[in-house]
Parts: sequence; C-alpha cells; structure tokens
Amino acid sequence: MLDSVFAAPAYRWAEEPAPYRVLRRLWQQLGEWLEGLRIGNPLVFRILIGVLLVVSMLVLLHAVWVVLTTVRGSVATAGPVPSREPRDATVYRRMADQAAAEGRIVEALQLAFRALALTLEGQGALRYHPSMTPAECARQARLTRPDGERLGTLVRSLYAHAFGGVPCDADGYRRWRDATDPPWHATAR
Repeated sequence: MLDSVFAAPAYRWAEEPAPYRVLRRLWQQLGEWLEGLRIGNPLVFRILIGVLLVVSMLVLLHAVWVVLTTVRGSVATAGPVPSREPRDATVYRRMADQAAAEGRIVEALQLAFRALALTLEGQGALRYHPSMTPAECARQARLTRPDGERLGTLVRSLYAHAFGGVPCDADGYRRWRDATDPPWHATAR
C-alpha cells in the first residue's frame, strides 16, 4: 500500500527534463483537443481523420514510388561497364585534333596537354597522374632549362585560353600543338 502511494506522480523526486515536459504537455493538449472535437463535433472529427488517413496513404505511396524509381534506375544503369583501355599520348593527340576540328579549342588544348604529359612520362621526365594540374606537371617535370621554359610557356598559354578568356582559333591551336612536339630533353635523375 505504501508503495502505491509513493509511485504516484506527486511523489516523484527527480524532475523531468524541460523538453520532455513541454512535449508531454503538448501531446496531452492535442489528445484533449481531439477528444473535445470528437465529442463536440463528430462530423468534423471524422473528416479530419479521413484527411489524415489520405495524407498518410499519399506519403506511403510516394515512398514506394521513390524506392521503385531508384531501384529501376540502378538496374538500368547497372549494365556492362565499358572497358577502360589505357590511353596513350597518341590517342589523346588524336582526340585533341578531333576536338579542334569540331571547334572545341579549349578542350583540344587540354587534351593535347595530357598527350604532352604522357609523352614526358614515357621519356622518364615526369611522373604523371591524371589529377595533376598543368602547373604541377611543369613544376615536377625534370627537363633541361630550355625545355622547362618551353613547357612553362605552354602552360601559361593553356591557362590564358582555358581560364583567362583569351581567344584561340584553329591556327592558334595548331601552333600551340606544334610547340608540344618532341624533342623534349630530360635531365639526369
């Protein structure tokens, strides 16, 4: 008997945290309001319950639709992965020339620079990684002084056209591309 008396909420010695009190009070007020609405106006209560049921169904249907479209999209794109054959400098030069012929000069310059970087790597003058910027390539290339200056000039020109908005036409591309042709002279390690 004494246990039941001390179990009552009035004898709680630890106070409930404020956020829980507020949420509990709001939940009780919502319940009281719904109960008052059910008793005072049963038609409005039934309409409210019907609307909440329809909204719940729409949310559920939307979730199912999102899951299905996601699964369908992943199945559609999960086809065979195209083989990624390694591309060498010749392939990039060809791609650059094709881009230039189609009028995409800035893209052609960038592809031609990648061909140059791969050429330098093939000669042992550079350890190239596709994430390297042209400026990083120029800094890390082990070239003789004249070739290092030529590479620096090419990089500055590339940056001027790609990022500086300096116009470049097909003739300018050909001159730039011709300047990338060998010979390149690596320094001793």
